[in-house]
Amino acid sequence: MLWTWHFLDKESFRNLDCFASIRINYITVGIKYKTTASQYIPGLNMDLTGVRWTENEYSLNGYVSKYISSFPNIIQITEGFLGKQEIDSISSSMVIRVHSLYSQRRVIAESKGKLFSIPIKLKTLKFIPSGEGSSPINGPILQLPMTLQEILSNYHLPVAIQSYKALSFKEKGDVKSQDEILPELLLKDTYEENFLLGHPIDKSKIFTKEPIMVPMYMKELKLVVALGFTSDDKDKWNKTCEWLTKQVENEGDMSQVAFEEIYLLDKKNLSSQEPRYSTIEPIYIDIGELGIEQQITQKPSTSYEIQIPKVLKETNVYSGDEVPQLVPNVTTPIANISDIPKDLRGLTVKQVCDCLNLLNMNQYVEAFKAAQVDGQFLYELDHDMMTSCMGMNGLHVVKFMRFRDGWRPNMQDQ
Repeated sequence: MLWTWHFLDKESFRNLDCFASIRINYITVGIKYKTTASQYIPGLNMDLTGVRWTENEYSLNGYVSKYISSFPNIIQITEGFLGKQEIDSISSSMVIRVHSLYSQRRVIAESKGKLFSIPIKLKTLKFIPSGEGSSPINGPILQLPMTLQEILSNYHLPVAIQSYKALSFKEKGDVKSQDEILPELLLKDTYEENFLLGHPIDKSKIFTKEPIMVPMYMKELKLVVALGFTSDDKDKWNKTCEWLTKQVENEGDMSQVAFEEIYLLDKKNLSSQEPRYSTIEPIYIDIGELGIEQQITQKPSTSYEIQIPKVLKETNVYSGDEVPQLVPNVTTPIANISDIPKDLRGLTVKQVCDCLNLLNMNQYVEAFKAAQVDGQFLYELDHDMMTSCMGMNGLHVVKFMRFRDGWRPNMQDQ
């Protein structure tokens, strides 16, 4: 079931039953956490026969305008949304206990005709103001790496910035997307992005510990609101709502509300008179650190490459046990399993692809080439990156991680 949804058209996706809807949405943008569908207990639909819903369907904006003062309440999606990317979708029949409207301040950054939307409170990336026209609010400032929030607190817009580290970006979840270098950015404007924050529910129980976030730019999405039970048993309805509230307080993990996605906006959808960034359906992207070029120019005799000691993630010092060494720069093709060294860090991109062929995993060669995965970068890949960025299935992820750790297939009988 999980692997067939990629081929659904919009109408089919919107009309999926609730069970399929919930399973699919655990791997879409609605859930912003590193979780998998297998972590959730399968369930049936919430018993909807006894619930009285509004006769009118509402858009997200219409719903918020009318019901924000009565949050929390319960909604059912009646017409889903299929975005430009597979990760940005929600289908019909899902029932959600809406807790609140979650607002996030974001900044618009432009570069080479592209518009980036970045959370202001993003902590994982740091930047340095780089433009001559940058205007500090309180006089000259030392050019130290700063978060976006620190830059916006100290500089007037617009302000040009550069990333503290060399970064690249590509479309999220698209193995065919090519990495592009993240260039100098011009911070131009800020705006508010709004999301519905809530928990999917099933049989009067919250279905996940983590909340889901439904973006307000999903303009095609329609929903109805629960008003009570058809039996008009107000006491039973109030107890049901109280029970859900206690579940969220005791079992829900509201501390995990953190939306740090960076995305691109299409300039064609903007009005020059009054830009409304929050209404534009975005393209989600992955940001990654560029690999270090390790090979030096080859000489006619034996060539070498310098193993650069790893920099500790939170400091600018080297770890004490990592001493630069000169090792042979092996560039010959890898034709047999026995040719593969135990430590793969010295392999080139082509040699990594040779290993994939020997492991009968040649279907991933193009993805590894496009991402320029060499031996050193190979050890940075985790389970999520292998599945979402490289398109690998679960078996191949396990096989490849074991291979990276030193396992080799026993080929004696062949």
